[in-house]
Amino acid sequence: MLKITNAGGTLYAFPFSSLPFLEYLDLSINQLSGTIPPEIGKLTNLVYLDLSINQISGTIPPQISSLTNLETLHIFDNHLNGSIPGEIGNLRSLTELTLSTNFLSGSIPASLGDLKKLSFLYLSVNHLSGSIPVEIGKLVNLVEADLATNQLTGRIPSEIGDLTLLKTLHLHTNQLSGPIPAEIGNMKSLENLNLWTNNLSDQIPKTIGDLVELKTLYLFTNHLSGFLPSELGNMKSLTALDLADNQLIGSIPSEWGNLINLTNLALSRNQLTGSIPAEIGKLVNLVGVDFNSNQLTGHIPREIGSILKELEYLDNLRAMIMSENEFSGHLPEQLCQGGKLENFTVSNNKLTGLIPSSLSKCSSFKWVHFNNNSFTGNLFEAFGIYSELQFIDLNDTNFHGELNSNWGKCKKLINLRVARNNIRGSIPPEIGNVKGLLGLDLSSNHLIGQIPKEFGKLTSLVKLSVQNNNISGNIPEELGSLTKLESLDLSDNRLNGQIPTFIGNYLHLFHLNLSNNKFGQKTPIEIERVTHLNVLDLSHNFLVGEIPPHLANLKVLVNLNLSHNELSGRIPEGFESSTGLQDVVLSYNELEGPIPNNKAFISASLEGNKGLCGNVTGYKPCKLSSTVKGHKLILIIVLPIIGALVLLFAFIGVLFMCHKRRVRDIEIQDNGWLSISMLDGKTW
Repeated sequence: MLKITNAGGTLYAFPFSSLPFLEYLDLSINQLSGTIPPEIGKLTNLVYLDLSINQISGTIPPQISSLTNLETLHIFDNHLNGSIPGEIGNLRSLTELTLSTNFLSGSIPASLGDLKKLSFLYLSVNHLSGSIPVEIGKLVNLVEADLATNQLTGRIPSEIGDLTLLKTLHLHTNQLSGPIPAEIGNMKSLENLNLWTNNLSDQIPKTIGDLVELKTLYLFTNHLSGFLPSELGNMKSLTALDLADNQLIGSIPSEWGNLINLTNLALSRNQLTGSIPAEIGKLVNLVGVDFNSNQLTGHIPREIGSILKELEYLDNLRAMIMSENEFSGHLPEQLCQGGKLENFTVSNNKLTGLIPSSLSKCSSFKWVHFNNNSFTGNLFEAFGIYSELQFIDLNDTNFHGELNSNWGKCKKLINLRVARNNIRGSIPPEIGNVKGLLGLDLSSNHLIGQIPKEFGKLTSLVKLSVQNNNISGNIPEELGSLTKLESLDLSDNRLNGQIPTFIGNYLHLFHLNLSNNKFGQKTPIEIERVTHLNVLDLSHNFLVGEIPPHLANLKVLVNLNLSHNELSGRIPEGFESSTGLQDVVLSYNELEGPIPNNKAFISASLEGNKGLCGNVTGYKPCKLSSTVKGHKLILIIVLPIIGALVLLFAFIGVLFMCHKRRVRDIEIQDNGWLSISMLDGKTW
């Protein structure tokens, strides 16, 4: 037996030839690199070989087939590439083969079927392709098989049904297609069947119901169709059943109420119809149920939340997801009786009535979605203090009343949504105590008063939406600390004063809407620092002065609306290079001068500005001003004069050069004796 730790380097330094009788070699969890040398085939007495969790690369050498006594071969979690050698079928004594988490490619060799003693086969997380060989059915002693996370295609061979000792089968995350073979029902020892994320089609075979030892069945994210087999109700050992993201139809079988050990049931994103059978209330061990995005109707059964003496209530339930269906009626009165419910999602249904008092006391709440229903009742009274609450969506729920200051005691809250209800009164300043809040949406209610200055403590806030209310006053200076904001919408209120300059510190902001308020004075030039701004809407205010020229430097700006203000002056020329602009609305101001030559301005809304001109349909071409005309006249007069002077000086220069050259020629001819004074033809 030889086990080496803290080793580095390559295997080529290993003395293979010197250890012919070695039976046990463990080199796992080292830092070995390089390839597996062919000399490994000299260890012919080897029974156990573990090279896992290293950085070994290259291919598996065919010489490994010489290790005919080998019972265990582990080379997982390395960098092996190439194909699995067909010679591996010579290792007839092998009981464990683990090659997972490498970069192996090619097909699974049919010779694997010769490994009749093999009990554990792990080939997951590689790049293996092709079909699963039918020879896999010969591995009758196989207990666990993991071929997941590869690129395997084709059908699951019916021969797989011969693996009657198999307990775990992982074929998920491949590209397998066709139906699930009915023969799979012969695998009576099967406990875990994972076929998720493939392209499997057709109906779920009824024979799966014969797998009475099965504990987990994951068939989600395929193309399975047809009805839910009632025979699945026979699998009383089942703890997890996930059939989500398929094309299943029909109703939930009442026989599934026999799955007494079931803890997780997911049927989301199918086309299921009908009501939830009351028998589901017998599944007292359920921890999570997800029926999201189907067409289920009727009432949510009282058995799901009842407090019957027969213990027909799901007091272990932690997640109940029923959103995007057609459920109607009231919520069951005894929900959360077990005090463990964390995720409660019933959004986008037709639910009505009051929120059960049991929910207002459900201290275990973490994620809650009531949105898009027709509940009634006073919001102030319907919800309590939730110390673990992280997310609550009450949008579009028809609640009335006022916001409770208790929301400020939900210290772990990161998102609070109460939009489009009938909420009145002022915003509780206590909400400012929830310092981890990322999103706050109070829009489209009847809120009055001012924005609490305590909101300045929400320094983690990313999105703040208070639009379409009756909020008044100035934007508090304390909001200048919200430098992580990405979206700010305060539109359709009665806010006044000046748009604060600290908005220039919102460097992550991409959406800013302050429209339909009473803001006055000039547009702060500091907005130019918000370089990620995608949408800017300051319309329907009382802004004056010019459009800040540097707004044109906002390169990612797509939508710009400054309409219905009192802006004057010219549209900044810099907008001509704003290639990202798509929607521009500057109508009903007092703008004048040229319209920028930009495609966004060709279709822009500019009406109500009497002084604009340019090459845009409906506007006159811009006329040259008197100043421009004067400059043009000066140029017409001055340029010819300058040209004439240049020619004159050039002519004089030429004469001078010719004269100078003539003098030089005379001096040369006289060999230095003739004086320059004789150039006029006379001598002294």
